[in-house]
Amino acid sequence: MPTVLRELTGVEASSEKYMGLHVAAKIFVPFSLSLSILFTKDPYSAIILVLISLSICLVAGIPLSLLKRYLVVIGSMTSFIALSFVLFTHIPGKTIYEATILSFQAEKGVFEWKISVTDRGLLYIAIFTSRIFAMIFSALLLLGTVTDRDIIWGLRSIGLPFGVCVAVSLFFRGIQLFVSDFYTVREAMMARGVDFAKTSLAKKFLLYVNALIPILSLMITRSFEVSMALEARGIAPGTKTSTIYHTYKMGRRDYIVVAFSTLLVAIYAGWYLWPAW
Repeated sequence: MPTVLRELTGVEASSEKYMGLHVAAKIFVPFSLSLSILFTKDPYSAIILVLISLSICLVAGIPLSLLKRYLVVIGSMTSFIALSFVLFTHIPGKTIYEATILSFQAEKGVFEWKISVTDRGLLYIAIFTSRIFAMIFSALLLLGTVTDRDIIWGLRSIGLPFGVCVAVSLFFRGIQLFVSDFYTVREAMMARGVDFAKTSLAKKFLLYVNALIPILSLMITRSFEVSMALEARGIAPGTKTSTIYHTYKMGRRDYIVVAFSTLLVAIYAGWYLWPAW
């Protein structure tokens, strides 16, 4: 069964050893990376986490060439963060560059809108940008190594109710369905004469906002149909079943991977709380 990333982009992890891990371990690794992002407080820890995430993706065999398709989105996100710190947030520190954009006399004094670039502002930009890349790599690792079958069999093997396993599986399946609906709506708009290639960025943004209306309508309709299907089969969040068709146990490698991930979170949490000690 293909992974979520393969259904979305046509590629998946190529490492048989990593793909052979228990699904609990494959889910816990990107979860620990995401949790460690919360404890990054300086560029060094953030960059190290990015390198760790990148290394794990390479070990798992995730083809990072697919990031080329989303360089515009990633670049836009990082540029927006940098501009927000420069234009709308003044972070105290050593001033590197400063310029006044707007200045006028107000009732309680002079109002000034300045561009202020400080050393601490650049520090925060580096931290947030590194966090974005760490989140991207952890998401690629999760979506590129997990299948619907892994989720149901793996989570059931650690004792979770059958209904919960189905709900988690449907969540990942919903990602693929959302992307499929998006392309369907986009092609329908192109068939009606919308040229996304020649449209300005502002108008393209408005078109995508309008596209959310039919996409949300499709999501609500599909959610109702799925809920009716589950109810017809007698599946609820707390449903338990004793029928097991596949034995899926954690092995030594799985425990080693989980221990390494736990140690990583502990190190970042300890580093974050170090001044409090």
